[in-house]
Amino acid sequence: MHSRVVGNAIALRTPLFSIVVMSMLATSALAQTTPKLTVLSERDDSAGGSRQFVVHSALVARDFVVVVGPPPVFGSWVSADLRAAGSKPLDQKLPAIYALDAGYGVAGPIAQMMAGVGTMSPAYVVSVGYGEGQASGHNTDLLHRSVIEGGVMYGGGGATFQAFLTEELRPFLEAKYPLDPTKAILCGHSFGGLFAANVLAESPEAFDGYVIASPSVWIDPQVVAKLARAARGSGRRVFVAVGEQEEPRMLDGASQLAAILIAAPSSFTVERRVFAGEGHISYYPLLIQAAFPWLVPPPGADRRAMTLSPEALQRVVGVYELADGRVVTVTLKAAKVFVQVTGLPGESELLAESAQLFFLPGGYNVLMTFEGAMDAPASSLIVSMNGTPLRASRKVQ
Repeated sequence: MHSRVVGNAIALRTPLFSIVVMSMLATSALAQTTPKLTVLSERDDSAGGSRQFVVHSALVARDFVVVVGPPPVFGSWVSADLRAAGSKPLDQKLPAIYALDAGYGVAGPIAQMMAGVGTMSPAYVVSVGYGEGQASGHNTDLLHRSVIEGGVMYGGGGATFQAFLTEELRPFLEAKYPLDPTKAILCGHSFGGLFAANVLAESPEAFDGYVIASPSVWIDPQVVAKLARAARGSGRRVFVAVGEQEEPRMLDGASQLAAILIAAPSSFTVERRVFAGEGHISYYPLLIQAAFPWLVPPPGADRRAMTLSPEALQRVVGVYELADGRVVTVTLKAAKVFVQVTGLPGESELLAESAQLFFLPGGYNVLMTFEGAMDAPASSLIVSMNGTPLRASRKVQ
């Protein structure tokens, strides 16, 4: 029915805040009474640069284990050039994806890999879970309304857990990391998917995008009507998913939510995906691979290549020298343009957007502009990555 996190991981079988200020006094009082997050410990979590925090929430009165996975900073030969020139191509604020149930231990690494190869934009993944050996508040925190099942009452802590995310955790991380507060995304599966649906229904502005996977609508059917009312004006992007082999009630829940989110006059942008042949947990890695690039698509993903004449392609061929003395070699092979930098392995294909402007395929925000008269070999080359330019002049052979 729902997944349980143990030690921030699960064994997988397959690979804004808006307040009307009534007075300066009220604002001061609010600032004095807002609980602050307490950091109990902090350490490196993996070789990929992730950082683990054990924090205590004054709102929830519980400890959480939070793993912050950064994007790869330098993922291509152009990045190495920028680094050599003292540039910081990723110093802009980036999206943050908050993955509940600790992202089952895989959301962060998968996102880091995808950002590294350019299938999604660089983003931080914040995996929120519970410590090993500690009592899990999973069943309380992820349900906005209390339920009785088998004579046991649980749930009802969803609103408080939501406040922990938006009022304690996010401000703490946004002050510590270059996170864009307008591009926070919430990702939940099973009970977490239901939680994400309730946040979307009751506070759609809390996050910029939502992943609602296998939502347990059966345990809280009120969420459907609430979503119908919220869908009229928030304009959020929502990815709804379910495994094809799940229980009928899980399939029905995902179908109901998707239908409500899509139906007129909804302002949501919705992507619905049923993962063929997959069960409740098994599709989670596939979910990350599909949902994250849809919500944070790679820069330049909408670029379109054009076909140039052999003469136009020949114009850009040559050897260009960067300011640090390294050489950029542009070659033409079988009507395709390739680029390589001295001292760095491999070469990359370039695609033409115009006779002067070329780009690296795969979603990288890397542009190359070949300057000079159009009826003569290009005199210089400007490489731009994430808006940072580097000039290379043609070497006289």
